[in-house]
Amino acid sequence: MTDLNTAVNKGIEKIIHDFQVHPHYYFTEEDVRWRLLREIETSMSEAEVQIGFSGGVTSAIHTEYPTPFRCSMKDRRFELLDISDKQGQRGHFDAVILNRAAASRLGFEILRSQYYDALCQKMRKGDVPLPLLDCVIELKLFRDMAHPNRTESAGQQAEYASQAVEKVAATLKSTPYYSESFARLGFVLLFDNSDLAGTGDAEIARRKFHERFNDLVHWDSLPNTLSCIWVTPHGNRIFRGTDVSSVKVTIE
Repeated sequence: MTDLNTAVNKGIEKIIHDFQVHPHYYFTEEDVRWRLLREIETSMSEAEVQIGFSGGVTSAIHTEYPTPFRCSMKDRRFELLDISDKQGQRGHFDAVILNRAAASRLGFEILRSQYYDALCQKMRKGDVPLPLLDCVIELKLFRDMAHPNRTESAGQQAEYASQAVEKVAATLKSTPYYSESFARLGFVLLFDNSDLAGTGDAEIARRKFHERFNDLVHWDSLPNTLSCIWVTPHGNRIFRGTDVSSVKVTIE
């Protein structure tokens, strides 16, 4: 997995650098996502870009991939629901990278994970090799955190960020849905170019964001395979487990 680690690492490093050099390029989260995935794919070897499954070949990278669980995301919270709960919804991940070994043992319908009952039946029988995903990525772009016309406060936006962290964390540990981690690595990338909105005090808003974010996220209870990176045009911070630092991104 060294080559894949390097590809993801390089892709994240490049998008962080580009965001800091060219923050005006990024209007929406989709602007961040497609550039990030382009960088990851460019860094992958030709053999890694495509992977085989039982019956064909697909891209290693996919977007809007469904969660392997039902959950509640009401009021900007995250709650993993009971397997028997039919009212809960499935979320989606902004991007995933499939695990080559697991994909080779699955058919198309289970691999794309869109028919939930079929996936659950397979998981209950132990017929879904784990981890199914090598990497899960969630993205957030905060583009107007301090804008006076924004209806959601900086604290509420921090709740969306915390929700993303909890959603990714649920794939990196055993749950009632699966006995082993569903994904090998997880990233939550939080980009903020609120300075460009031109009104309001972005630094005050950021302080309020971090106060609320730190209240909500308890890193010592989360898998150390989850990394959260906060990026502004002026710098970045990495959160992983109990560690908070300003060091270069690494994938262990």
